[in-house]
Amino acid sequence: MSGLFGPQVPGRPSGLPPALETPVVPIRAQSTPGSRLTVYLLRPAWLARRELALAVAVVGVVGGGWLLGGWPLAVMVAVTLACLLAVPGVRRWLAGVLWWARVVRRWDTACRFAGLATHNDRVPRVMGARRTPAGERLRVRLAKGGAAVDVADRAPWLASSLEASRVEVEADEVNARYAEVEIIRRDPLDGFGVLTWPWAPAAQEGWVASVWDPIPVGLGEAGEMVTVGLLSNASTEIERGSER
Repeated sequence: MSGLFGPQVPGRPSGLPPALETPVVPIRAQSTPGSRLTVYLLRPAWLARRELALAVAVVGVVGGGWLLGGWPLAVMVAVTLACLLAVPGVRRWLAGVLWWARVVRRWDTACRFAGLATHNDRVPRVMGARRTPAGERLRVRLAKGGAAVDVADRAPWLASSLEASRVEVEADEVNARYAEVEIIRRDPLDGFGVLTWPWAPAAQEGWVASVWDPIPVGLGEAGEMVTVGLLSNASTEIERGSER
C-alpha cells in the first residue's frame, strides 16, 4: 500500500487528502463533537445568516399563504414577491444585503486561511464595507490583543485567498483596534482613455468654487478622486478665531 499511495513519512499524516479544503483552526483545546459542530455547522450558518433569514422569510410568507388559502393564494403571494424585485429600491436593498453577506463571508474565510485566527478562534471582523472603482474598502475591528500590523504582515496571503491583486492595510488614527483594508482587484486607470480635469468645463458652464474647497488633481490607485487643499485646516481655524 505504501508504494501505491507514496512513502510514509514519520510524523506526518498519510493517506488521501480531505475532499473539502479547510484552513487549520488554531484551537488549543482537544477536538470534541461540540467544537466540530461549531466549526463546521454553526459558524458557517452564522456567516450565511442573512441569506438564510431571507430564505426563511420567503418560505414563511408563501407557506402562510398556502395555509390560509391553499395553493392559489400561495402562488399569488409568490408572484407578488417576485414583482417586488422590479422595484428599483427593493432590488438595490436586496443586492446590497447579499453583497455585504458575501464580503463578510469571504473575508472571514480569507483571514482563517491567512493565519489571522487567534488562539480562541477570533478573526478581524468587518464593521463597514463599500465598493470602490478598484475593489472594496473594509473597516475591520481587530480581535483583542491584535494590531493592524498583524493584518498588514499577512496581506499577501489575504490577497491570495481573496483572489485580489493586492491588499493594503492602514491603522485607524483614532482607535488602534480598527483598521482600513483596501482590497485592490483591478487597475481603475485601465478603463480610461484620456483623463480630463473635472473642473475643466467650469468656464463654459459658468460655475465657480471657493478657495477653501479642495481641488481635484487626479485619480488615486483606488480609482477615487484625489484632492489638494490650498489652505489647511489650521489656517481655517486661525481665521475663524480672528473673526471671533
